[in-house]
Amino acid sequence: MDYLQKQTTSAAKGCTHAPSEIASPTSDSCAECGSARNLRMCVECGHVGCCDSQAGDARDHARGTGHEVMAAMPVGSSFIWCYACDRYL
Repeated sequence: MDYLQKQTTSAAKGCTHAPSEIASPTSDSCAECGSARNLRMCVECGHVGCCDSQAGDARDHARGTGHEVMAAMPVGSSFIWCYACDRYL
């Protein structure tokens, strides 16, 4: 089991938004603004967006699609966040 799967399995207790499968990133930069720093990947579909300290494209993706769980990129290097639960997983 890889890092993200361990995180979403063990730490997601109480969060119903974490998918059972983890997607792969669709890009190495924000799909909307092109930023290559402070990126977040949607764990459901692999969409890559920038964080709230920039344009907030990852949050916009979550709101627009209902895909609430994002992983900091590079994937497996840091945290997983659920926008709906407003907490780290």
